[in-house]
Amino acid sequence: MSKKYCDCGKPATWIYMPGFREGSPFFCDDCVHRGCSCNHRYVSADAYHPPLENPDVPEGVENVDWKWVDEEKTIWANVDENGRFYPCCEYDYDEDNFDWDDDEE
Repeated sequence: MSKKYCDCGKPATWIYMPGFREGSPFFCDDCVHRGCSCNHRYVSADAYHPPLENPDVPEGVENVDWKWVDEEKTIWANVDENGRFYPCCEYDYDEDNFDWDDDEE
């Protein structure tokens, strides 16, 4: 077992679960791609198929718990404790750095 690191040298806390054809699937908290549309929520009930019964309005404090994604204020997403959008749902997180069996790669 070995700890994994991001290409920048920091401990990897995120792994892209589908893997990569080239390069490392391991990312630190600073290098992981954030803001994927899989985390977007739409205020308009008609944005969903089938439409929602009620609008999907954010709860909590703006810019603390969630942020607007667009200037029109029709799309929002939750944010982490540092005010950053979350990565795509295809990433897995381990706050203690990944212990990885190198034979699995």
